[in-house]
Amino acid sequence: MSIFQSKWVKSGIYSIGSRLSILLFGFGGFYFLVRLLPKENFGAWSLFLTITTIIEMSRNGLIQNALIKLLHASDQLSSNKVITASWVINLLYSCIMYLILVLSASPFKSIFGVDELQPMFAYFGITMILLIPISQFNYLQQAKFSFSGIFWTAFVRQGIFFGAAAAFYFLNYQPSLVTLVLVQAGCTLISLFVAFFSARQFFEFSFDWDRKIALRVFHFGKYVMGTNISSLFFKSVDQFSVGFFLNASSVAIYSSAIRLSNMIEYPATSVAEVIYPYSTAKISEEGEQVTKTLYEKSVGLTLTITLPIVLITFIFADLIIYIIAGSAYADAASILKITTLFGIVTPFNRQFGMAMDSSNRPHLNFRLLVFALFTNILNNAVFIYFFGVVGAAYGTLLSYIIISVIGHFMLVRIFNVQLINIYRYMIMYYAQGFVFAKNMLTSK
Repeated sequence: MSIFQSKWVKSGIYSIGSRLSILLFGFGGFYFLVRLLPKENFGAWSLFLTITTIIEMSRNGLIQNALIKLLHASDQLSSNKVITASWVINLLYSCIMYLILVLSASPFKSIFGVDELQPMFAYFGITMILLIPISQFNYLQQAKFSFSGIFWTAFVRQGIFFGAAAAFYFLNYQPSLVTLVLVQAGCTLISLFVAFFSARQFFEFSFDWDRKIALRVFHFGKYVMGTNISSLFFKSVDQFSVGFFLNASSVAIYSSAIRLSNMIEYPATSVAEVIYPYSTAKISEEGEQVTKTLYEKSVGLTLTITLPIVLITFIFADLIIYIIAGSAYADAASILKITTLFGIVTPFNRQFGMAMDSSNRPHLNFRLLVFALFTNILNNAVFIYFFGVVGAAYGTLLSYIIISVIGHFMLVRIFNVQLINIYRYMIMYYAQGFVFAKNMLTSK
């Protein structure tokens, strides 16, 4: 069957659209803010976004996969208990993380030399509260294989912030960092209404607390949360290391390259978001032997999408940096050439996590990511010492390669995954894409 008739790939259109909206609007906001804010302020904003993204993604790790996994393995009565437990855990998590964020504001301010971080963290509490129901609505839709509401929620939230950044730029108004945090909260509030109306068709549960079910959600989710936190710290080590060993201006240069190279990860993330609920359901029906084929196909599909992006970005890195960030960030081009190579490795790492979580082995994924985190810290410290800011890119690339190799051998041992099959699927998808495009042109 052609990939273009595949049900789960079609479901991924909205997921990819969601990621593209984050990419394009985030890109647009970056385009205006990098020109509007002083380097020190833009570096501080980048650090703030890195820290708050870790909080948001760790919330997803704690609740999202556990909710989906247990919903597909439960009857309606237990489903009510699973959903109730996820709401309670979400609320408790948000309160605890906000307290930690506020208490750690002063140390962060001292480490990075950014006074505005303290009030920025304080006002971020508004966004954290609003994200509780938004995240719950999105998790429920993903569990039901409905991605349209997730797309529109992300589209509205990111689109309005992009519009605000564009308005600031054309009005020649330089906002304070606290103002940007409040604008972010306003965008989140509006997106809450979108999330509610798109998910209301799935509101079929009543509050039904069960301590044992809550513990099941928590114990499954703790490994995924640990994995997400380790993954995000892994991906943030380079920026934190640049800020720690160098300065905020260097963070601004490095983060401009990272923001551009991060777009290559979106196909891998989108495919994983669709594959996870699908593979969880398939494993429940047919057993974990289906994991091998799902992994090989999903990595092959992701590489089909990312390889052209990697090549184009690598070749035109200097021009892309000049157009997007301006001549002041010309030094970021050499960094971009290295970080864009992450896109060749990340599909393997992302789908490794999908395979482990859906086959009820989140602890293995967690252990590998913890090892990867400490490996990346060491690599960044060594490479930054010898090569400066570009060393962060070299160190992180080496870390990606190390964990990719280890993960592959684990998959071979557990599921008998074959590397050659991944490239066979990739070639097959290119062939199907060529035939599909040819037929489309012929029909016109």
